[in-house]
Amino acid sequence: MTENIGILETAKKTYQLMAADETLGNQAEHVKNLIDKLENDDMTVAIIGQFKRGKSTLANAILGDEILPVGIVPVTSAVTKIKYGKRSAEVHYNNGVIEAVGFDRLSEFISEQENEDNRLGVREVVLRTPSKFLKNGLTFVDTPGVGSFHTSNTEVAYHYMKESDAVIFLLSVDSPINQIEIDFLHGTREFAAKFYFAVNKVDTVSKKDLNLYMDYCNKLLCRMMETESVTMFAVSAETGEGVEELSDAVLRDCKKNSKQILETSTQKKLKDAITSSLAQLDFYWKAMNLSFTDLDKRFETLTEKLNEIRQEADVYEGQYEVKLNEIKMKLSQLVMEQFGMEYGYDIEDLSTDYLKMGREDFRKQVNALCDNLRSSLDKVLLYREENAYTVCHRINAINRLSRQLRKIRKELD
Repeated sequence: MTENIGILETAKKTYQLMAADETLGNQAEHVKNLIDKLENDDMTVAIIGQFKRGKSTLANAILGDEILPVGIVPVTSAVTKIKYGKRSAEVHYNNGVIEAVGFDRLSEFISEQENEDNRLGVREVVLRTPSKFLKNGLTFVDTPGVGSFHTSNTEVAYHYMKESDAVIFLLSVDSPINQIEIDFLHGTREFAAKFYFAVNKVDTVSKKDLNLYMDYCNKLLCRMMETESVTMFAVSAETGEGVEELSDAVLRDCKKNSKQILETSTQKKLKDAITSSLAQLDFYWKAMNLSFTDLDKRFETLTEKLNEIRQEADVYEGQYEVKLNEIKMKLSQLVMEQFGMEYGYDIEDLSTDYLKMGREDFRKQVNALCDNLRSSLDKVLLYREENAYTVCHRINAINRLSRQLRKIRKELD
């Protein structure tokens, strides 16, 4: 199917199916983002790999700008996106707040030492720099390394690998490829369409040892990637050796093969989105089939929590837009805890310079959120529904949607 009507049309069809069902809001939004990236030729290239391989140092070398904090101690803990533009830095928090910061403060937000376990709630850091590497609209990403003591960093890295279209997978001559890297690479293969394997710190070994290491990696990577050849680059992030060759290869592919890379990447990600949707529908079935006693208890708890949120909103004073986003996040967590289902909200991006919501408007919106959540859950879970036609119609609709999504996933394979 993808060859006959195109991956873009397949993604649009999938989006329409998901968007029509209230239980698949998060998945529908994800597919919408895939469509936007494909239509806008929006390529994301990420540097990923095990911690302390020199990812941030290599990113700086590729960009030609010492923009990311590096050194012996810092361990990257937050995703950092770098885009083309006038030099600037913004911190995007989970609650939607966007804060402009100086480059001298970046380590406060993206290093594990200063933002331990992401206690500041940073979603991502967005940097801009007039690097020629980014001039054609490429988004470059530095990710936390996997395999460190800080398990939250590994979780962030695994989550973000799903967003990458092309990947610079960084290895290092001071360590053989290990099981952590093998597992991470296998996971990344399911989402990224193009791989560049960079072997760092080549300035620290002899030419003979480097050749032996490169040959060893080449054979192992070919076997892991199930291909006859892989693209490998010997680099030194410290001295700059091999960096221009690597960056030129990435830019050349982004210029000549961006459509193919994005279509392949979208196909992989679309398949994962469908799998996630089917899992969500399965959770939905399980929630629907709870006993009346169990459902009563869960809805009673839901009502109590919603009343607590309303009462909290009545006395709250401050930045109301920020608090509203935080309440949305709390409601999503509440649905997951009580019913095992995802229930997503749009978290508005907020600049603290433009917060104008009044107290009464805030209270009205909180009440509306709570009322809408309760009525939506009543509807989708058929709570105390006595109309047999309504029940049968809903069951048939879910079965039909599951069949359609499975058919698309099979054709994507």
